[in-house]
Amino acid sequence: MRCKWLGIGRDDEVIVPDLTFIATANAVRLAGADVKLVDIEPDRFTLDVNKVLKAITPKTRAIMPVDVNGRGADYEALRQICDTYNLHLVCDAAEALGSKWEGRFLGNFGDAACFSFSPNKTLTTGQGGMIATNNTELYHRLKELKDQGRRNTGTGGDDLHPVLGFNFKFTNLQAAVGMAQFDRLEGRLEHAGLRDQWYAHALAKTPHIQVPPLPLNGEVRQWTDVLCDKRHLLKTALDAANISTRCFWFPLHRQQPYLQKDADFPNAIAVSDRGLWLPSCFDITEAQVHFISGIIHEVASSW
Repeated sequence: MRCKWLGIGRDDEVIVPDLTFIATANAVRLAGADVKLVDIEPDRFTLDVNKVLKAITPKTRAIMPVDVNGRGADYEALRQICDTYNLHLVCDAAEALGSKWEGRFLGNFGDAACFSFSPNKTLTTGQGGMIATNNTELYHRLKELKDQGRRNTGTGGDDLHPVLGFNFKFTNLQAAVGMAQFDRLEGRLEHAGLRDQWYAHALAKTPHIQVPPLPLNGEVRQWTDVLCDKRHLLKTALDAANISTRCFWFPLHRQQPYLQKDADFPNAIAVSDRGLWLPSCFDITEAQVHFISGIIHEVASSW
């Protein structure tokens, strides 16, 4: 639906970062458009703006940056590119609720932004999400797309359905679950900042482990992530200690629906091969972080 609302479809292209959850690319493909994969920055894991410029063709209709783990893309540069080439800017802020880029909340950039409320997000409704936009026309089009072509909720009887739409309605029960968590959102964001500080301090002198720079100016990481030279060995050791972690996504160009050669995506490959999300639950304690970090230090020091 991210692309449908903009009229993007057959014979169009949308630029998507190579390192993201596959849903970003699938949204483009399911709208009938082609996915144009672009490599990422090696430090922030977001779209490489310089490579975006080289990827634009006459078929390009939109750029879809991803705020990976709450890291904002370079929106100033992307906005200039979109203005220059008359492109839409659609932001995948699925992992960025409450995070900021340059002091401004993510989700406030571009034509629209998408947030996820799936179970592992900062605020969850079980599944589903939210779209933010300041464009009135887009707002009405979104309402049509989510509710069988109706702009206003009907009776299910003699309603008018002037256009085609899907059945993406959000239930009142889901909404109630989500709304109740907004009172806890600020506390969760603050705790995420503390968690990252604890990990950064505890892992600072651990060999073979690269802890990304701590967030600045309101940026919030949804989970603590690290880069590890021998990730498979570390994950095996943590699994043996009953400490759950998650490896970064495979680059999209290595997924069957989007197969391409490796040559154009060195950064996505390097980050994907080394990236690991560490335990980051809402109530993780400093003592637990030090325990986990101690095992990581012990394992990495033995290599």
